[in-house]
This record gives sequence, C-alpha cells and structure tokens, in this order.
Amino acid sequence: MKTAVITGGQGFVGQRLCEKLLSEGYKVKIFSRSAYKGAPRENVEVIKVDYSNIAALRTQLEGVNVVFHLAACLFGYNYQDFYKANVGVSKNLCAAAQGILGLDSFVYLSSQAAAGPAKDKKHPIDETCAPCPVSDYGRTKLGAEEYVLNLPDTMHRVILRAPVVFGRNDSGVSKIASWVKRGLMVNTSSGETYFNFIYIEDLVNALYLASTLSAANAQVFFVGEDKSYSWTYFITTMAEKMGVPRPFMFTLPLWALEAVAWCYQNLAKVFKFAPALNYDKVREAAIKGDWVFTSKKWITLSSQEFTPLEQALEESFK
Repeated sequence: MKTAVITGGQGFVGQRLCEKLLSEGYKVKIFSRSAYKGAPRENVEVIKVDYSNIAALRTQLEGVNVVFHLAACLFGYNYQDFYKANVGVSKNLCAAAQGILGLDSFVYLSSQAAAGPAKDKKHPIDETCAPCPVSDYGRTKLGAEEYVLNLPDTMHRVILRAPVVFGRNDSGVSKIASWVKRGLMVNTSSGETYFNFIYIEDLVNALYLASTLSAANAQVFFVGEDKSYSWTYFITTMAEKMGVPRPFMFTLPLWALEAVAWCYQNLAKVFKFAPALNYDKVREAAIKGDWVFTSKKWITLSSQEFTPLEQALEESFK
C-alpha cells in the first residue's frame, strides 16, 4: 500500500484529495500546523508539523511515496506572511524531500495568481507566457514553484496552477453564497471581468493524475475548464442554482475598497482570524485585464474532461 502526504490536508481541497487517495488504496499522512480534533480514521494519520524544522520533516517523510503540497497562505497581513507560508514552507519541504528512499513524486498546487492576468478575455495566457504576478500572494506562489522545479531529476514533480476553486462546503464560495442569499454583492473588480473556474472534484482528479502521468514530469500546467465567464454570470448562475433572486451587484471605487480592506485586515489581526479581504486582493482587483487562461496543454496530455460551470454550480448547491 502506497503512502501519500498532503500538506494543508485539513483544508477544503485537502479533505477532498484525502478521500480520493483513500478510494485509490493509499494511506494518507496529513501535515498540519494545528492539532487534529476529529475522530480517528483508518489509514489516515494527522501530524502536527513544524515547517521550519527540516530534520523533523525528513523523519516524517520516511516511508512516503508521493507528496501533494497544498499548504499556502491565501490571505496574509503583509508580504512577510505570504513569503514565510508560501516560499519558506515550500523551500524547506523540498529540501526535506530530497534523498528519501521511495519518495519519487511531488505535486505542487500553485495558482493562476503566480502567472498574473491576461491582457483581456480575447487573449488568454498559457504556459509559454512569462509570469507577471501582481500580488504578494502571486509572487510568493511563483517563488515556491522554483523550488519544486529544482527538485532532483530523479523525482517526478508537477506544478498545477488553479484558478477560482469552488464546490460544496467551500468556505470561500460559501461566504459569497451567503451574500447572494442576502441579495447583495460587492464586487472587488468590475462585474464584467472574466475568470476561469475549476470545480473541486475536477481539481482533485487533476492532482491525482499529475502524480501518475510520467509525461507531466517537470512541467507547469494551467488546470480548469477551458472557458471563461464574467463575474456577473458566475454570481447570476449561482443565484439561479440556489433558487434565489439575482443579488444587487455594485462595484466600489478603489479608495473605498482600500478603506474596507484596511479596516477588515486590522480587525482580523486583533481578533486573530484570516482576512478574506486585504490590500493584496485589492491590488489584484485594481489591475486591468481578465483572469483567463487556456488549459489545452493539460487537457491534451491528460485527456481530462472538466465540468461545465453551470453543472458544477448545480452540483454544489443542489
């Protein structure tokens, strides 16, 4: 029986990936910064780790065959927060993974933010485009990619850049859904900005495939439905699938967004919760362009089919 490690395994994507791996006959070790409070599960071990301790990480990686590195800082207070969680953790995990007998596959979940936006919806970016991240989150996700690609040639390593991820019980989309139910939606960018999306089940399947496809080795891929949608369409379709009226949608000017982000970020710091809106996200919102890409490279290699947005939203909210 093979053993897989999932960093960030208690998160939304990590939990779904854990179920997938168990169904494929794996034992799963979940690396987490916090203690596990759930009930014991067969073939699942949750380990509280210190990502600054490379020697301890090496010990915890003994007997592992594949690492799925999902842990990241999505909403930080400053650049140092993003760097420590995204670059620092990845650097140490890659250092610890080298030379472990039997550990021959490393899959990193990166982000579209590492590449940056496209000029417009008519010119989606692909893997040949030079990365131009516009946020601290994006810059540090790109920095982490370098350590993964520099793993020894003897190790199968793959990087997947995901766009907006959604699905049932997703904390991010659930927050959006709660505002849709209230009939109000504040846009952090123009409602006509276009995005790619990926359904959680498709992302989990892509992660698993990435660990098994030898032809994917040492490459970066965009993953997601190879079609973009406006934010207005996404919210309108979500409301339809939830059975509620389309919410009133408006866009705040940049100065107002910055003020809201400043207040929210400082409240989060005082009350010790992760801010869902911060200056970093406001910076992304202020950039002109569309967050669109083509996933043809991945689709051609893997033959994976992605769930259309409407169907995926129906599955998420039925």
